Amino acid sequence: MNIAQISLRRLRAAIQSHEVSFPAQVPIFECQSRPDIQWRLVELYFVRNWSCPELGERYGVTMERARQLISQWVQRAIVLGYLQAIPTAASLSEAPAAVDQVSLETPLPVLTAAILSEPLVHAAAASNGR
Repeated sequence: MNIAQISLRRLRAAIQSHEVSFPAQVPIFECQSRPDIQWRLVELYFVRNWSCPELGERYGVTMERARQLISQWVQRAIVLGYLQAIPTAASLSEAPAAVDQVSLETPLPVLTAAILSEPLVHAAAASNGR
């Protein structure tokens, strides 16, 4: 699933059905327009299931502006890794089988301790002539 190309409604459904991760604390992106309300719009839209007209009325912006602020937040959150597609159980169950097979066939390296011919001397003691 390419979350950068899906609609806000589909993204909200994917977040609510645990197909896409969503941060527990909504980050505030200071570099974006209206950071004072943007994070609130995002939380109310994705977590509390508010509509864009309700958000616009609540925060004194148009429905289109509320949608725009949410979309801008989503694009930034994707770039920074706050929103990520969660792999399905089927895709996870296929990968470990190959890893287990390789790990069983590959011998582990044997580590040996180096034998020192000279005793270790603390650097400070060596510089003081001890």
